[in-house]
This record gives sequence, C-alpha cells and structure tokens, in this order.
Amino acid sequence: MHASEEPARADYFALRDRLLGPLRNRFLTADQLCEAGRLMCGRPESLSLYGIPAPEMAAREIRILGRTAVECTKDPHPVAIASVIADIEAITPGADGEAMVVDLFCGSGNIGHHLGRCLGRPVYASELDPVVYEAGRRNLDRIGSTVRLRHADYRDLLGALPARSERDVYIVEPSWGRAFTSKGLDLTRTSPSVPEIIEHIQRSRDHVPCLVVVETSDRVVRGSLDTWCGNAVHLRTLVPKPFPPHRTGSRFHFYRLSESRPRAVRVMEDNGPNARQPRAQATEAGDSEHR
Repeated sequence: MHASEEPARADYFALRDRLLGPLRNRFLTADQLCEAGRLMCGRPESLSLYGIPAPEMAAREIRILGRTAVECTKDPHPVAIASVIADIEAITPGADGEAMVVDLFCGSGNIGHHLGRCLGRPVYASELDPVVYEAGRRNLDRIGSTVRLRHADYRDLLGALPARSERDVYIVEPSWGRAFTSKGLDLTRTSPSVPEIIEHIQRSRDHVPCLVVVETSDRVVRGSLDTWCGNAVHLRTLVPKPFPPHRTGSRFHFYRLSESRPRAVRVMEDNGPNARQPRAQATEAGDSEHR
C-alpha cells in the first residue's frame, strides 16, 4: 500500500465503524450518503441503489440505514449477476414452468429489484430484521418495484414456494457476522450457515434442480466452500470491479444444485462482460476482507 493511500483507508474504516455502530439503524442524511459514497466507493455517485445515486436519494425520498450502506449489493453488480444468469441459461436445456427469483435475505432488495427487471421474472424475498424490512419495503414501494417482500424467516418463504422450474434462481447472502475474520469468510459460520441454507432450499424443492448464487468476500476460509458442494456444479464466479479505496470486493459464485454428485466441470471466472477465461474446477476464492 502506498503511504498516500493510508489516510483514505483509515477514513473508510472509521466511517464503516460509525455506519455499523451508532448509525446502524438510523437513516443517513444527504450529506452522510454522499460521504459514504466518497469513502466507500470512490465518489458519491458510485453509491447507487435501484439505479439512484447517493446525491439524488434524498430528493427521491429513498431512505438508507447506516448498516445498509455497508452491507448492500450496490449498482452495477446486480445487473452483472443477471447477465451471468442469462449467459448460463443460454447454454442450459429448456425447462418447463415460469421461473422465479428467490432472495432469501433481502436487505435493501437491490439484487432482487434488478434481477426481476433484467430477467423479467417474479421475485419473492424475505427479511427477518424488522428495521431492515420496513426500510427495504418502503424503498421498494417508492420506486415501484415488483419485488414481493415478506417480513419472515427465509425458511418460511421457502416453505411457501415449491419448485416452479429448473431455472429458478436463489440468492444466498446470509449475515457474515463472526464468520468473517482475519483468516477470511467461513461459510459454515455465517448466520445461518450456507450449508444449512442449501439444505433447506433442496428440501423445499424436493431436490428439483435450480441455480444458486452465493456471495462471498474474495477471501474464503479453505474448505468452507467444499462443505456443501457434493451435489452442486460450480458454473462460474463473477468478480466485479472493486470499489476503491480497499481494491477488494465481493465474489458471486454460481452453482447448479442437482440431485446427484456431479462430474468435474470447467468453471468460468467472470471479471466483467468481456473478460471471461476458463479455468480448472475451483472450490476456493482468493484473499480479501469483508464486503
């Protein structure tokens, strides 16, 4: 790290501590949103949700909690996720039934909102935290989103949604909490754990195949991606361009859940719309920090 970068990183982490601490469940002011965009994303306009940049959120009556500014999946990542899903499905045999998107840990609802628009599918979402639910529901209503958000545990949502198609897509982004340490993100210790979530998805679908998108940091505890991959084919990992100043970011792993243990497959790592390179089957991401 260059010496000139150290103050920016220090400011970033100081802001992050405030957003996850005293500002955790408070709506950010217009100035705070712009500060968050500048320090977390390089410039105020890069903190964008629902296609609305931070400097315009107050005027559009979009209210963002401190914790959501840190934890949300920001534009344009959801659009990139939709593009990868469309690419995968273009080489997947057709399936009967109207496919759906299921966002199990909705948060801001930004992923579900964009996937619904880009893929033209109904989106069903759940959020258990009452404060996050109310804020997310209000914002989604404000922008006229078609996301159908329930204040419920993800297991209750799964119980109400039997399989519709083999092209159904499930978004898995549980709270990282204590699962993220200096050693990386341990998917067996998220709340709830990723293996537990996958088990509930399969049970709700009676093991009908589907696509699952799992978000991680780019540093994953060795072996924690292997704990639930026995009946899943790793199709691709999306590596979006990271926001400054930390130059690290999220990874989005695309899996085909099937009923039986798969053969080895070639995996595509996607560093952008025109930067895909084949590589050997992967079970680990690289090194990084919390999203």
